[in-house]
Amino acid sequence: MEHEEEKLEQHSDVVGDHIDDARRDWESKQEDPSVPGAQPDEAEDEESVPGVAVDEDTIKDEPGP
Repeated sequence: MEHEEEKLEQHSDVVGDHIDDARRDWESKQEDPSVPGAQPDEAEDEESVPGVAVDEDTIKDEPGP
């Protein structure tokens, strides 16, 4: 049982390292204007997703259920 726990912890560490590497790679691509698609298109408006990063003043003005 302890061997399995150690194996899972090692696997978790490896996955975490992969996530960190991917995050750093994506962040560097977002800063590089020569990478197509990594920066938001300024001409396009972002589509609002209900309930995500909503301004509280907006919520107060909207009718509730």
